[in-house]
Formats: sequence, C-alpha cells, structure tokens
Amino acid sequence: MLLLTDPNFQELLSIPVLCADVAKSPKQYEKYWVVEIVHYKERSLVGHEFMILGVFDCGTNRPLIRLRAERRPSRRKPDERKKSESPPWWSDHMISPSDDTISRLQKTFKADSYDHLATLNLGSPSLGKLSFFAACKIFEQVEDHSWYYTLFRRQCYWFCTTFLKRVEFKTGVSKIPGRDSKRQGTPGYGYILGGRLKVLKEDKVEKDIQKRNISQKDKAKQREDDDREKMKTMMLDALQRSEQERVAELEITRQTVQSLLITTQARQEADVLALRSTFSQIVAQPCPT
Repeated sequence: MLLLTDPNFQELLSIPVLCADVAKSPKQYEKYWVVEIVHYKERSLVGHEFMILGVFDCGTNRPLIRLRAERRPSRRKPDERKKSESPPWWSDHMISPSDDTISRLQKTFKADSYDHLATLNLGSPSLGKLSFFAACKIFEQVEDHSWYYTLFRRQCYWFCTTFLKRVEFKTGVSKIPGRDSKRQGTPGYGYILGGRLKVLKEDKVEKDIQKRNISQKDKAKQREDDDREKMKTMMLDALQRSEQERVAELEITRQTVQSLLITTQARQEADVLALRSTFSQIVAQPCPT
C-alpha cells in the first residue's frame, strides 16, 4: 500500500507480491484508477523497455501517481514451477526466473532521455476503463503466462507489449504510436543498429495471447468436464451406499423378526409338550375301585 500512499517510497516492489496484496485487500485499492500507460525504451545496446502507469487517486486531489513497471532477469534459482508455460528446450544457463517489479517513478526521470514507443490514454476514472485492481489482474495473467526470462523470447519487450495488448483487449482503447515506435522490440541504438533487428513482433504477441486464451478456455472446459464426472461419480457412490444401507437394514429386520418367530414357535412347542406330558400322567394313573 505504501507504493501508492507514500511519495518517498522508492523500493522495487515485486509485482506478484503487489498483486497478492491487492487481491487480499481489494477495498483499499478501490479509489485508484489507471488513466494512462506510456511505453518507453532505454537508449542503449540492450534497449531495455519499461512502462509508466499514471494512477489517479479518486479520494484526493493529488497529482497523478506515476509507477514504473518492468521485467528483468533474476539471478535467483527457479522456484517450484507452478506456472502453466513450460520453459524452452535449450539449456538452463540461458534461462532465469523473471524479475517483474514496479516502483515509484524517480523525480529525476526525464522523458526526453528515452525513446517514446507508445501511449495508451484511458481517460477519466469516471469512464471506468481500468481500475488499479484490474491492472493487477492483467499483471497476474502476464506473470502466469510466462514465469521465466529469456533473451529472445520472454524478455522486457514481451512483458510490456503483452501487458499493453491485454489492456487494449479489455478496455477497447487502442494505443497511440510514439515518435520512436519503430524501435519497439529491437535491440541496438542509433542509425546503424537501432531498429534493424526485430526480436519481437507485435502481431506475434497478439497471436501468442490468443493462443493462450484458447488454451485457458480449453483447460477451463476440461476442468468443468472433470468436475461433472466427479459429481456423477459421487452421486453414483452415494446411491450405491444408500442401497447397501437399505439392504443391511432389511437384513437386520429379517434376522430380528426371524429370531422372534423362532422364540414364539419354540414356546408354543414347549407348551404342547408340557400339555401332552400332563395328559399322559393323568391317563397313566390307576382308576379307583
């Protein structure tokens, strides 16, 4: 919460940690809305890309809160891989867990020192385009899609472009290309190297998202089918147990009634024998003269 409430907060906050906090306490973030997203690129050989989110606090009249979101490789070892996408087949030394972070934009930041790739204007919060809660949900989708970082596949280019594409799909708002949009997804800088090699094409990202969404729908349908089969099995098991209990109760009743019948029959037979014995004794007595 300090990320949005403390202007002096300058730590790099893990995006998964932020998303978990937002999901845990959504009411605390209800008043925050994303009104602008700007896509930038560093002027270096690597050409690192990042986004700046303009967040409006509807509860105050303070200026926009500007947050910098980006992806970098991490040196930590991979945790248990619970994400849906498998890593590429090449050796592990080329792969590392992604380090997706968000932080307050530093006061020394100068936009003119970076290449401007695109801007996504979402308008006033009253339009209800993208709440901060919804933005965190999209960050979760990106993180879940790819937990790892590779130089030519799931790098900072992919992170920014995928997030922006998902925001466009959700809000129906299209981004406006910046003056340096041709350099998006390319390493290198300058007239000779800059923009020559396209590591990541935007249409490929769009197809990647569509493929991912189809896969998610297929998995959701499979889960529904599995749940339906489990429910059917549980119902059949319940019916079978009910029938077994009914049969067991009938058997107990039969045995109880049978024991009662046997006892009554034995008592009747004993009475008949006793009567016969008494009659025999009377017949056997001598008659008086």
